[in-house]
Amino acid sequence: MLSVRELESGYGKVQVLRGVDLRVDEGEIVAVLGANGAGKTTTLRAISGVIPTWKGSIVFEGSTFASESPERRAALGIGHVPEGRGILTSLTVGQTSSSA
Repeated sequence: MLSVRELESGYGKVQVLRGVDLRVDEGEIVAVLGANGAGKTTTLRAISGVIPTWKGSIVFEGSTFASESPERRAALGIGHVPEGRGILTSLTVGQTSSSA
């Protein structure tokens, strides 16, 4: 379903990911674990297109999309919802659930 091979990416000129491989088959649940600064969030940002892929391939349901926009990836079913507080600070719980 999702295959990531030899993924390289980073921020500006700073390379964070070097040769990341990841595979998720249909029906599988996969967790990405590691210490702070290990590249977990950067990997997810690269897969969802929030940051550019420098090298490697990302294949989702048979389609290669390492160069696709985040909007196109979202339309295909790949997205990134960051953790943390303050994402929807100006909305109430009722407002956020009614906008879905």
